[in-house]
Parts: sequence; structure tokens; C-alpha cells
Amino acid sequence: MTIGDEIVKMIEEAKPVSVSNRESDNLCVDLGFDSLFLVCFLLKIEKAYSINFDIVEMEACLHLGGLIRLVEKKVKEREEKND
Repeated sequence: MTIGDEIVKMIEEAKPVSVSNRESDNLCVDLGFDSLFLVCFLLKIEKAYSINFDIVEMEACLHLGGLIRLVEKKVKEREEKND
């Protein structure tokens, strides 16, 4: 299972929504996240992947495609650092 698939599964488990278009789905507008839920969800992702988002990066997380790309990038960086 890819990181993108795992994130979609985490969303579908947390909220009863159907994720239709990974690239352009806006977590707040299209998937119904409010600001508190979004922050809690990002913390859950940080814990699941042992990564950290800085405040500037969180803007990229508003769209599912951006979130997936950022998590993939951070996981790759973490793995390269640990090699």
C-alpha cells in the first residue's frame, strides 16, 4: 500500500467521506475538515510516519495531493538521513 493509499484510508476511517480526486480534494472544503480536525489529523500523520511539519508546510497540506507529496518527501528524507 502506498503512502497516498494509507492517507486516504486514514481520512476515510476518521470521517465518513468518499475521497474522489486525490490531487485536488481540499481537506476543508471538499472533505469537511474544520481547523481543529485538520491539526489533529496532521498530528496523527506526523506520529504515523515519524515526521514533523513546520507551520509553512501546513499550507501545502490543505489539498490532499499536496499533503501526500509532502509526506512522501519527508519520509524519503527521514529514510535517507537514517541510512
